[in-house]
Amino acid sequence: MSLTRFSDVAIAADELAAARAELAQLQDCERELLEELGRVRAAVRVQKGKIDDLFKQQRLPAPITRLPLTVLSDIIHRVILDTRPESDAHRCTKRQLASVSPHWRDAILGFPDLWTTIAIDPSWSISLVMAHVERSGGCPLDIIISNWSSHSDSFNDLIGVAVTCGYRWRSLVIQQIGGKPGVQQLVKSIWKMRFPSLERVEIFGVQTSDNPPFLTPRYAPTLKNLTLCDQDKIDELQVNPNLKAGHFHWSGRSFGSRPLSPLLSCQQLRKLVLSGSTGLRDQWPEPRSIYLPALASLTLNLADPHPALAAIVAPNLSYLSCSRARSWALVFKDFPDVFINVRHLHLTDTKDGNVPLEAAEADVKAICAACPGVHHVELLAGDILAFFNQNTPVDCWLSLEHLTLKGLKVGAIPHDLIQWLDERNFRGQSPLRVTLSDFRVPENTPDGPWLTTLCESLRGRCLFELNDFPLKITVKAHSSSQGDVLESRGSYDPLRIFVNEGFEG
Repeated sequence: MSLTRFSDVAIAADELAAARAELAQLQDCERELLEELGRVRAAVRVQKGKIDDLFKQQRLPAPITRLPLTVLSDIIHRVILDTRPESDAHRCTKRQLASVSPHWRDAILGFPDLWTTIAIDPSWSISLVMAHVERSGGCPLDIIISNWSSHSDSFNDLIGVAVTCGYRWRSLVIQQIGGKPGVQQLVKSIWKMRFPSLERVEIFGVQTSDNPPFLTPRYAPTLKNLTLCDQDKIDELQVNPNLKAGHFHWSGRSFGSRPLSPLLSCQQLRKLVLSGSTGLRDQWPEPRSIYLPALASLTLNLADPHPALAAIVAPNLSYLSCSRARSWALVFKDFPDVFINVRHLHLTDTKDGNVPLEAAEADVKAICAACPGVHHVELLAGDILAFFNQNTPVDCWLSLEHLTLKGLKVGAIPHDLIQWLDERNFRGQSPLRVTLSDFRVPENTPDGPWLTTLCESLRGRCLFELNDFPLKITVKAHSSSQGDVLESRGSYDPLRIFVNEGFEG
């Protein structure tokens, strides 16, 4: 081979090697670019997914529309229960809430507990009552009969539908019934019906002196709670002996010759409220003649609660509330150590009294002697001077933990109470919980840091609470142009606050 030809071959081999090297380099670059493209495409897919998720979240309905039907139905149920009057709540409020959305409508229509209250009311139609009967399923029913002031055929139609499921009646409330005999007789048309599931009855304004059978165990074997208001007398009334709670209010001066006699058989009675006129003393049963072994709560809103206190024997009584129109000494004079198990004592003036009475030392001695084991006492603020001083027998309440004072005058600092608390702390007794509530606001009450002064006075002496405290606000604004001070004085706002501020002794 000639030298020239060998040189040409060598040059061709070098060019081929260079071309292959360049191809390999380009292929490496291509591979790197493809890998980068793959990474970019993967990042694009991730970003698109994120954008889609964000877009979907923006289009989600309001959280309340995404609640489960059971939770939403419970919320709606609470709204309806808080709406007054109840007849309008179930006739109008439910319809308004159902119109919010299909989801809300399904929640209302499919929740039987929202359809258990039936009002026998002139504003209700037969179709509405029938809808409640049907949609309530097998749930117990609460019946309200109200607002009937004249005879009407619609009453018979409405009550006729409701009594078809009388076996499901759980409670019956009769109120705002006209005094015409025809209307009263219409309501009494259900007196002789049987209600096997009835647990609670409240009757206002309809006389029950004819002894309605549906209150007896034969017609209402499960009756546990009974309220009879505006009655002339209840001495001949027969009630279920399994009664657990009773509230009886007399509207006249006479309540029969044997008041409280219906309670003789109620050995399971745990709560009793007696209110209204007390009648004559000789109309009450003999002392210690009404034995109620299970009674735990007794409220006497009577001008003279003494005869009732004397007649009732309640060895397990833990709550006692009494009103008075005369001195406490006359109310409790015959009961030393009788109410030894009473832990919560509530003392107030009767509504019949025009001028509040002020307790004397004899009143305090009688109360403390009758109820020596009190843990919580509620008093009127006007009785502070008698109950809390250096020599008061209230110190015999060694278990006293909580004191509630009602009717304190805004602007008045209870100095006698403060001194007594100092004496109590000096003796090393545990800090007392003190609640001030139902404040009285005199006219033309001057401005001043009274609340701050009150808090400072009680700081370190007790655990201090303010309940239903009226707010008064004075706002001052400075004018930017002339520097004048503009003052706006607000009146006592009906909005109340609850302050619970504890101070360490």
